[in-house]
Amino acid sequence: MKKDEFYHLREIHTAARQDLISSVDRYLAPDYTSRCSSLSPHALATLLADAALGESSKKTRQWIEMNAKGWNLFGTPLVPRELSPLMCAACVVLERICGFSLPPEFEEKIPPIEDIMKQLAYPYSHDTSYVLPFHRACMALLCTMKGFKVPQLLQTISDHQQPDGSWIDDTTITAMSALALQQGGVKPAYDFKKWLKEQQLPDGSWAAANGEVWEAAYALRTGVVSDTARLVSVLVESMHANYWWGFSRYSVPDVDDMSAACYALAPYEPRIAAVALTKLEEVQDEDGGWGAFPCIEGVIPHESVVAKARESSSEITCHAVEAFEQNNKKGSAFKRGISYLLEMQEQDGHWKSPWWNSDIYATQESALLLKRNDYEKPVFHALDWLEATLDGQKSLNIVEYALLIGAFSTEYSEYHDSLNRAVDGFLERYKSEPLAPTFDIIYFGGLLDLKIYRLSVILLCLDMFLREYISIQ
Repeated sequence: MKKDEFYHLREIHTAARQDLISSVDRYLAPDYTSRCSSLSPHALATLLADAALGESSKKTRQWIEMNAKGWNLFGTPLVPRELSPLMCAACVVLERICGFSLPPEFEEKIPPIEDIMKQLAYPYSHDTSYVLPFHRACMALLCTMKGFKVPQLLQTISDHQQPDGSWIDDTTITAMSALALQQGGVKPAYDFKKWLKEQQLPDGSWAAANGEVWEAAYALRTGVVSDTARLVSVLVESMHANYWWGFSRYSVPDVDDMSAACYALAPYEPRIAAVALTKLEEVQDEDGGWGAFPCIEGVIPHESVVAKARESSSEITCHAVEAFEQNNKKGSAFKRGISYLLEMQEQDGHWKSPWWNSDIYATQESALLLKRNDYEKPVFHALDWLEATLDGQKSLNIVEYALLIGAFSTEYSEYHDSLNRAVDGFLERYKSEPLAPTFDIIYFGGLLDLKIYRLSVILLCLDMFLREYISIQ
């Protein structure tokens, strides 16, 4: 590797570090009433809430004029070939409601209504992603727009409203669900307007949920944010009374966010992490893995989660096992989780990812976990798959290149050429693509850019590279 490439990566690392610190300071706060989000989903939440209320204050109209008019409200490049037909349909619904323009090929990719309805029974995705309340509301709106009556779907949406008037305490999902019921002629059981008005910010806008648990956990993991107390407070204040976490403090408790929080809190709140890990162990499946949404007490009835989301998943199991490892608990639950991962590795060496349009995420994380625990053969098998993916893909995004850099930053000299190619791809992508975000689809919160998470992943991977590079010089 050329020295100028090393110095360039170090400069990018510094820029990402500064951006992460700034983003944490701006968007994450322990006080729930001060919740913020990055501008694009913030604008989308405001437009949807305004539409659901059916009335605009002068402040709201001014805010929309200044901050939302003419923007790509997703804040990221929308590439139809990267989206599922289900997500394309959601985009079209948002276009009709919010008035922002989408490429014409979106309409062409929408499947027949009958096929969309089948997808609601079995979640459509890259492989194993999940349909959650936002998608149901989008589909109900699309069906109503097309003249289809869907009373059962509307009833499902109505049943999941919380007594406080919201849907999972999320402005965007509450507004979309309320609009779906309004368009379908169904009166909500609780007063959503009161809840939306209570959530309105002083400037007339609404903030979108910001994935506070997931993002605070990963930001804390990087070790670059000096204000660790803020991040620890976000996680502690977001915890459910039963020692579980969801994507945000009122979201459905889930294993992925639970694991991320337990991992991050290990050095700071070991007692809380230890209690939470006992809860995590209680819901481990018989096969040794973990599913995203097991049967646990939460704000949303467990029945609202599709069956597929309860089944064991490689990536989610990897995160759970990492949490036990970080807390120095390598007992039965840890060992059974490792066995599950070994069993679930595909024949070509990769593991499937439920959240992303790329299996690089799950494969890189699982390979590094197994490497730390001396399972060399499956690690080589995974690295071979990652190497083949690097050679065979022409359009990886910047986060995927960062993950590959992290994977190949090992003492295995046979992968150094692949490391150099991953670095070249990362630097080339950096010229045309900002550090964050990239739109490879997060189905469970598809309107969030998760900038803090992406910056954290990039930093963690570049850290691995810089340490390895310096050690061999």
